[in-house]
Amino acid sequence: MKAGLMAQSTFMTDAFQPEFVSWAALLGRWMDFARASAALPRTPEGDQWRSSVSPMITLQAVTFALSELEQVDAAERMLGWDRGEMLCEEAIEQLDQIWGPAAPPEIIEVVEQAEAALGHVLERFSLVLIQASSEVMIMPAMEIVEPVGSCTLAAVGTPIMPGAPMAWWSDVDLDQIRALQLPGVLQLLQCPVQVWRCRNELEQFSEDVVTDLDTEREDGLPLLVPRVLEGMLLSDPMPDSRDVMAFHERFMQGPCLPVRWMINP
Repeated sequence: MKAGLMAQSTFMTDAFQPEFVSWAALLGRWMDFARASAALPRTPEGDQWRSSVSPMITLQAVTFALSELEQVDAAERMLGWDRGEMLCEEAIEQLDQIWGPAAPPEIIEVVEQAEAALGHVLERFSLVLIQASSEVMIMPAMEIVEPVGSCTLAAVGTPIMPGAPMAWWSDVDLDQIRALQLPGVLQLLQCPVQVWRCRNELEQFSEDVVTDLDTEREDGLPLLVPRVLEGMLLSDPMPDSRDVMAFHERFMQGPCLPVRWMINP
């Protein structure tokens, strides 16, 4: 049991990287549960509870780790969420095999807490598409999914700098987004963002600045354009992609601009 818990804690730490003290407290609590399980009577029900120790610890560890996801590097959060979902599915399947439809309330509560924690992550964070290439990318056309809370995209033809946001969604089905042909990588950021293409004293675009939605830059052009607001698809036409490309080419200081983040992602 100890070796199994150590292996599990190492795996989960790699996935989520929570604070050491909090992680130690969590493991201490569930190590106590594991030790107590050894004293359960050798009956069919006692055997069921003993078999439930490992998946119960997994579900509680995932629940806790997801609550600490803000502490994880933004580039690693989606991986943490995916691993959490995988671990939950495996643990729930084990518990279902152990108990069947007669699972006691204590088991059901732990399962529901883990499932709620997974869903709550997508409510706490904004799903943002990041340009992951090492070179400038011209924004391609992207399919708009069924109306969601909000959807904001860069105009087709916009030069997107490496590491810059190019779209984001809120209140959206993650599976729907992943089914699209995405030109970047998905990250979970702590707030929705705007990318400002800022001008220098010569009126040339010299850098991209990433801010929250409450910040405005008088020296900048906002690149991310709302396409869905509060579930309503906007009908405003977007400019022709050739015009967008020609506009940026005319005012760009160079082919690749630095990207400066003014928020904690």
